[in-house]
Formats: sequence, C-alpha cells, structure tokens
Amino acid sequence: MLQSGKKILLVILLMVLPFVGESTLAQGDVSMRRQLGIEQLPLVIAANKDLGAQDSSEPLSILLLYRDSPQVAEQLKQRLLKTVPVIRGRELDVRGISLEDLFAENPSSLSSVFLAEPLDDRIDEVIRYAETKRLLLYSPFKGDVERGVAAGFKVTHKVLPMVNTRALQRARIQLKAFFLRIAVKYE
Repeated sequence: MLQSGKKILLVILLMVLPFVGESTLAQGDVSMRRQLGIEQLPLVIAANKDLGAQDSSEPLSILLLYRDSPQVAEQLKQRLLKTVPVIRGRELDVRGISLEDLFAENPSSLSSVFLAEPLDDRIDEVIRYAETKRLLLYSPFKGDVERGVAAGFKVTHKVLPMVNTRALQRARIQLKAFFLRIAVKYE
C-alpha cells in the first residue's frame, strides 16, 4: 500500500496529466517536458529500494544538471520544492550544478541527477559518470533513456514513467516492483 505522501503525489500527477497536451510533448517541447519530468522525479526517487536502508536523517541530494543556464535549474528547484519538500520522510537538498562541477563532485550513491537541459554530445559522458557513482540519472528529454539514461517518461495516449533496465543494473539501482509494473521498460 502506498504511503500517504506518495498517494498525494500520485493523485496530483494523475490530475495534471490529462491536461498536458499530448502532441506538444510528443513533438518534444523542452519546457513542458522539463516541467512534467520534475513532477515525476520524486516518484522515481521514492521507488529506489536502497532509500529505506540509508540514514533517514540525512537529506536526499538532487542535482539539477545544466549546461548553459543556471536559471533553468533554479526554476526547476523552486517548482520541485514547492510541490514535494520531502520524499519518504527525508528532506531534500536540491541544487543546480554545471557539467564541469558535477564531474568534480563526489555525491553520495543515493543522489539523483535531473537533466535540466539537453546534453546532446555530452550525454554519454554523464551516463558513464552516473553509473560509476551509482547515481539515479533522470532525463525528461526524448531519446535519452534509449541512449542509456536510467529513467525518464514516455508519451503515448498517456504519460508513463520509462526506465532503462540495463542502465539501472549498471548503476546498481533497484526500483520497487510497484513502480516497475507501471513503467515502460527499455532494454
């Protein structure tokens, strides 16, 4: 049974999804995909099985990775903290980070990295880094899960979470069964 916080988030997500323009998302509108992605991110993080085994007094680190625009990361941070300040009883430590700063960082293995901007030619480098550091890498951008990003979403007649099972295995991240049942799996 879902905890009350997850239930509330799921209800909000289910209320918002019917109003999201399917054709706009399918065409890859970056702004809309970012917004939907940042709303789905807490569901993916909450599904991480290792989360329950860690010290719940430490905040969860969420890094909003940008290439050129720290302002985009700041907007996403405000949106995320406004809707979900806590995940599975843990406060969030959300901050924007540039590509270069990410590679100099030594994040904990439970950290999540959200791609705030498309990375195009640098995506493979970020994927390898995330797998090495056991980071949950999430991208709202079309095609990134197929390229090796661990999680994102897929637009069909509705919006569904999407996971790359091989990327999750390489990063040694296990998601809960309830989440995997509803997710589109890319192998």
